Amino acid sequence: MAPTAREIAESLLVREGRLLDERDWSAWLELYTLDTVYWVPAWRDEDTQVSDPDREVSLIYHTGRWGLEERVVRIRSRQTVTALPLLRTTHFVGNVEAAFAGQESIEARANWMVQIYQPRTTRQHVHHGSCEVVLVRGEGETWRIASKTIRLVNDCVNAVLDFYLL
Repeated sequence: MAPTAREIAESLLVREGRLLDERDWSAWLELYTLDTVYWVPAWRDEDTQVSDPDREVSLIYHTGRWGLEERVVRIRSRQTVTALPLLRTTHFVGNVEAAFAGQESIEARANWMVQIYQPRTTRQHVHHGSCEVVLVRGEGETWRIASKTIRLVNDCVNAVLDFYLL
């Protein structure tokens, strides 16, 4: 029996979290299409997030995998504040809802949480929120992330914010 849209989406999101925790940046990047849209909107006010990344402030916004690749290069170089030392993470994904949007596409939503440990200060904190993803079928049964919008609930963070912390 073929996997359901939810099973495919959940499997991919759980794998993404594991790859981030293991710092397997190359495998993580391969989860994304070349023309992916990766967006973390800011909050306009206490109740509303921005809706137009081209006209309003975003916490992170990339319209292509190259933007994510550039972030990985900075971390690998260890010449960036976010990599001195690299924070340790454990990603959790739950409440996945998904549906096929045609034979080659899945639209999904999930809640997520990342436990973060700062080795330099021994402090711990949590980021949490929801995400919406569009998955597209690649070669064979491979699915990739064509777009991901990450809605960070607790956006007043006490650490540098980067992709591996979401």
